[in-house]
Amino acid sequence: MRIAISALVGVLLAAVASFGAVQLASASQKDPVIKPLYNYGSR
Repeated sequence: MRIAISALVGVLLAAVASFGAVQLASASQKDPVIKPLYNYGSR
């Protein structure tokens, strides 16, 4: 019985950790800002 409960707790912890990692990764990816490249400065 203890092994089954431990396995269930481990699966739940792994699911929460993977969900949190996916949310963190998707939140950190922002759309790149595309600016025109005409303002180089003086050459």
